[in-house]
Amino acid sequence: MLALPALAAGLLALMPEPAQSRATAGQRLTATELRDIARREMLLCENYVAATDDCDIITLLRLTPEGAVAETSTLLVSETPNLQVYIADSSQIEGDRLCSKLDISRVNFAFTLDGQPAPPATSAALQLLFMAQLAELDGKTLCQAFFHGDRPGELREEITVDGQRRTDLESTYVLREGSERLKLRPQADTEDKGTTQL
Repeated sequence: MLALPALAAGLLALMPEPAQSRATAGQRLTATELRDIARREMLLCENYVAATDDCDIITLLRLTPEGAVAETSTLLVSETPNLQVYIADSSQIEGDRLCSKLDISRVNFAFTLDGQPAPPATSAALQLLFMAQLAELDGKTLCQAFFHGDRPGELREEITVDGQRRTDLESTYVLREGSERLKLRPQADTEDKGTTQL
């Protein structure tokens, strides 16, 4: 994910029912719990706001046949026009963390404008912008550990970059089933302050 969720913000929740019943606030998720989340293709809603029922970034987690965790993160740049960004990468489960060595040349970006693929020139310019934002992390190993929050389905993360804690990249999440409808908050100020559903 950075991992992706941390990456998309600069870019990742309901635990399987048995895990929820056992979990206590502050307890670290195990490798088994991380695999369960990915196997169930759950969604991570980053920086959820209950009052507006929306997220900064929504990340779909999926377990690949090789055992990696594939992540696709979506963020809404603006509402009018509706500009969405999709970022795809993968991580490995190492112990009880998700880790990946960031190679920005291998991160997949896609952009849509009002529900259609963005024009090539727009996509190219946006991809360069996102790659520039990630340049500081290129070639570095990023790892995420997740901890149960105070309420069921809430997670907080701890991120390290080449072994050093980076609190500036950390977020909180709410886990949701993949079948649930989630809304995205626009990241840019627009005339329409509404949200877009994913």
